[in-house]
Amino acid sequence: MVDRAPTRVLLPCSGIGIAMRGFETFAIECHAALRRHPRVDATLVRARGTLGEDERRAPTIARDSRPARALGKLARRDGYFAEQMVYVLSLLPVLARERPHVILFSDWALGGALGRVRALTRQRYRLLLCNGAPGPPPYDWTIDHVQQLTPAYHQLALDAGEPPERHTLLPLGVALEPDLRLPSGDERAALRGALGLPRDAELLLSVAALNAWHKRLDYVIREVAAMEQRPHLVLLGQREDETPGVLRLATELLGAGGFTARTVPPEEVSSYYRSSDIFVLGSVYEASGRVLLEALGHGLPTLCHDSETTRFVTGPHGLRGDLSQPGGLAALVAAARAEPLGEARRREQHRFAYETFGWDSLLPRYVDMIERCAA
Repeated sequence: MVDRAPTRVLLPCSGIGIAMRGFETFAIECHAALRRHPRVDATLVRARGTLGEDERRAPTIARDSRPARALGKLARRDGYFAEQMVYVLSLLPVLARERPHVILFSDWALGGALGRVRALTRQRYRLLLCNGAPGPPPYDWTIDHVQQLTPAYHQLALDAGEPPERHTLLPLGVALEPDLRLPSGDERAALRGALGLPRDAELLLSVAALNAWHKRLDYVIREVAAMEQRPHLVLLGQREDETPGVLRLATELLGAGGFTARTVPPEEVSSYYRSSDIFVLGSVYEASGRVLLEALGHGLPTLCHDSETTRFVTGPHGLRGDLSQPGGLAALVAAARAEPLGEARRREQHRFAYETFGWDSLLPRYVDMIERCAA
């Protein structure tokens, strides 16, 4: 029996080194997981930063820079679109050198551009969209295969008449430790001190882009401001155009000492989960909500809006409610306080997250999907 050569997979993401959202985190974690599998030869393509093993660079302009905004305006789009188009141009020599069988990506504009490059150059790579935006059908003619992250979006595609063989229902993988190590009281106090967080306050953590339009941090801030017993609100995420307005609102309603807002590297986020008492995600729609899994995986009480996606992601764990209404988050915080999670419950929800969405469990399914796409 002749051994088959590994499938060459390219993972491009124009934001790596520029921003740190779910797209960037997924690309980095997926690359790390795929590199462990003998049937796949995975290469990550970052825009900036020091190159690691099996990594390449395709420089681009940052979405919030003046050149990006100007180019985006010329194209009647935005700076983010310009960032991706410049990135595609930088990718051309990488494509020629690496000759990938499959390109796994999350940005729709990037995929559409790569499909048109393929048509012009007659290259033979296949395009695999991880539908993390998320986007409904129809999908661009250039896309060969779509990874749907939840049953709801998978069914939406099938109901629209999409060919079943074009879609794979496969959750977003999340890097979680196989064992949960809960910090002692002294360890947590020391960790808070090192992070510059209040040592004795109740910490309510939100890990999300610092915006109002999607992550609805304005709602979270107003809910906390209305609570008689206010927690200290910790906002951790990528800065965006709306961030100054969000921070002004927090200062006005909570006071400068009532909240902490930061953008930190991904390797530091775990320390904030370990330091916090409760986690909240204020958005009312998500493609997957990977931060909910991170919170469950750290044993935190996890609060979110009740939807098909969050029911799929949190399963029998977490506290869900109607966060579209005033008082919705306050009610969930009160419920979390009324029934604190014991150690057994914390370990149970960690085990659920790890076994259902951890890379150790999902990696074989990712390899199967990639090989089907390549074929």
